[in-house]
Amino acid sequence: MARGDGLKNYENLDLKDAKNDNRLTEVYRDWAKKYDYDNDHVLGTVSQPKSVNLLSTRLKDKTAKIIDVGCGTGLVGEKLKAKDFINFDGLDISKDMLSIAKSRGYRNLFLGSLNKQLPVLDDAYDAAMCIGVFTHGHVSSDRFNELCRIVKPGGYVCFTINEGVFEEYGFKEMIAEFQLNKVWEVISLYKDDYMTLENVKGYYCLAVVQ
Repeated sequence: MARGDGLKNYENLDLKDAKNDNRLTEVYRDWAKKYDYDNDHVLGTVSQPKSVNLLSTRLKDKTAKIIDVGCGTGLVGEKLKAKDFINFDGLDISKDMLSIAKSRGYRNLFLGSLNKQLPVLDDAYDAAMCIGVFTHGHVSSDRFNELCRIVKPGGYVCFTINEGVFEEYGFKEMIAEFQLNKVWEVISLYKDDYMTLENVKGYYCLAVVQ
């Protein structure tokens, strides 16, 4: 099979299905052990280092409290650690992915879904990262609210969006609406390499919560 099992299973995901989170959990349960290999050698995913580099252009405090929403196996955590950040947590829908993430520098790991209220207090973090989550059949654009809820005013939200859902799922309009309504101020929004071996681009966004 040319593609990883997880990507094949994306075909069965549907945001309108009430049981979609259950399907997501099954996808990542079955993909967890192969995920890192597929990330590097099948997909050529570069969103983790690119996103951490983007956040680092503005967030200079290495003790800042960061949460990695949809942390998966912890590849973003690895990059945060490499940049000398020391105070970051992770959250994911899959306990199987979290079990792998344990060794990658996270202080705390939480089980949860961005499609529901996160098990996190308001204004709890200086920054939230959400990398690889806004993609086919995962999470809709109305969940930006939840990321902003858990970040302090003046803190950062850094996220990626697969180019294939940027307009279809309403992300383009929602980013502009949040800007217009002064929920956040967009510092950077651009299209760049995302999954290089699949020839897929993605949008990278960094915003300050107001």
